[in-house]
Amino acid sequence: MKITNNHNGPLGLSDGTILPPGEATQVVNWNDLKKNAVVKGWLDAGILTAAGGSNAPQVLLLGSDLLPSQVHLVDDVAVALGDVVRRAHETSGLSIEAWNELDSTIREAKLADAVEQLRSEAIAAAEVKKAAAPNSGATGAGIDKDALIARAKELGIDAKGNWGVPKLQAAIADAEKAKAGAGNPGGEAQS
Repeated sequence: MKITNNHNGPLGLSDGTILPPGEATQVVNWNDLKKNAVVKGWLDAGILTAAGGSNAPQVLLLGSDLLPSQVHLVDDVAVALGDVVRRAHETSGLSIEAWNELDSTIREAKLADAVEQLRSEAIAAAEVKKAAAPNSGATGAGIDKDALIARAKELGIDAKGNWGVPKLQAAIADAEKAKAGAGNPGGEAQS
């Protein structure tokens, strides 16, 4: 299968294949590679195009000239640039055409906002994971639960002290998703 890299720089696949920008490259084991989460993200965001796909002309979302292909969020958590672009576009509420017509400075600001939303979610997930660690002792569990309650209150959740850790985790996750979905509803760049 021939794969075209629509990004402005080369991209590497997990099998070692390098996809130069703007060129269709033969990828022998594409059926296995296309199942990779990063590759799926690149395909969904239009960063990669597979030959023999839809015959309809595909309008691609413009991405970033500043961000790397993998954006580091926290600790060992990174996300594909395609996921950041998709999140920023969805949050903007703009059509693909309107998104692509944005001034690059405004688009980069929206992408930076999406990175911060994703980073916030990754930090919250790490806190929840830490709180749910099975080896935390009685003292550690109390501290972790207090941290979860504090995080819930930061998110505007009326968390009760008698809530269990799973209920707190679920409420925090729902609030983080809602917060990320609300994003920047005005569509204006923030300064």
